[in-house]
Amino acid sequence: MTQPPAPPTAQRQPSRRLANLLFYVCLAISLTFVYLGSQMIRDGADAGIPVTLFFGVCAATAVLQIWPQLLQRDSRSAATLLARYPGPLELKAAKGKLLAFSLLSAGFGGVILWMLLQESLPPLKQLILWPGAAFFLLGAVMLLVRAAKDDIGLRLGRDGFQARQVWNGRTIRWQDTSEFNVIRASRAVPKLIVFDDAAVERSGTAGLNKHFVGRNSSLGETYGLTHEALADLLNAWRKRALEQDAIFTRWPDNQ
Repeated sequence: MTQPPAPPTAQRQPSRRLANLLFYVCLAISLTFVYLGSQMIRDGADAGIPVTLFFGVCAATAVLQIWPQLLQRDSRSAATLLARYPGPLELKAAKGKLLAFSLLSAGFGGVILWMLLQESLPPLKQLILWPGAAFFLLGAVMLLVRAAKDDIGLRLGRDGFQARQVWNGRTIRWQDTSEFNVIRASRAVPKLIVFDDAAVERSGTAGLNKHFVGRNSSLGETYGLTHEALADLLNAWRKRALEQDAIFTRWPDNQ
């Protein structure tokens, strides 16, 4: 007798457990080197500070991957937020999350910069490390700007939603979207909320995103909620809006 295929959630469980195991291993190794780095600082070794800083950042990153709820500020459920329909409902990006990742990025960039300035590295290594230092340090500045501007948000309304970034915003109609799903593209990539946007498909710019995550659009920010809670809220809000559209279309005066 043919067994029914396992649901996607069940198929993702082994991969998720393996990813968490790897982060636990990373945390244990990082804490060990933080301890060794602190001993180096005590003994007066020049490399003690960068070693401690680098592996401290690695440990903090592992902690945030294992327990992402530490940076979630909104404990309300999707059902509670859905009571605000038809809105508008404003969700803001968690400042603590932006500041935490800014510090992590600055830590990585600072360690790389220290290596470049203090060590006699061959030209090839310098060629590789200078762009890395610039990437992490500029990333830290960008995250600080996002936190200070406090204009990163998601606005849900009757006809669609608007995702606002520091420099731009994007408005998407519920009629153009598919359902919202939570995925982890790889073991190293954080969760994403993915969906298809018909407007993106029509514009012909969906190729790269669709290749990596299977959908042409995604939301990386969760605006203070967990990925699952935000996806549930978006799906419930979209369903209610589309149901009202169908009722409006069937009304005799609208034929």
